[in-house]
Amino acid sequence: MAELMNDADDAASPLVEGRSCGDCHLCCKVFPIEETGKPDDGWCPHLDPARGCAIHADRPGPCREFFCLWRYDASLGDDWKPCNAGFVLHDPAPFALFITEDVDNPGAWRRDPYEGDFRSFARDLISKQYFVGYRRGERTMLLLKDGEIELK
Repeated sequence: MAELMNDADDAASPLVEGRSCGDCHLCCKVFPIEETGKPDDGWCPHLDPARGCAIHADRPGPCREFFCLWRYDASLGDDWKPCNAGFVLHDPAPFALFITEDVDNPGAWRRDPYEGDFRSFARDLISKQYFVGYRRGERTMLLLKDGEIELK
């Protein structure tokens, strides 16, 4: 995760060689995709869990362009892969780190080793005017070193 903090503003980081989404499809659940009519927090109707995306060759732009931070940051071990962690870690502006929770796995980011790391990153990043946040359903929170603030 140290690489991530050092490169928080480097959006052009290459993907980690040898890493693939494989059987992880959590991004196909936690994000809305307007082009397909997929709402928040529900599985994409084009996902076949056994075979992956049924429209992969013709998937919409948001699906083509998105890669979670586990795919970009070699310092994140397999426990940070979204299907193992229970959340998707990404970096939409103005956040350096953003946790999008799986509603069926609430508070997954609070388990060890995640919460301690996120609190530490929140403390370090806020001094550089970067933020750590998380979303569960409709709620978006700014993560602080010792608490959270809901963003309206």
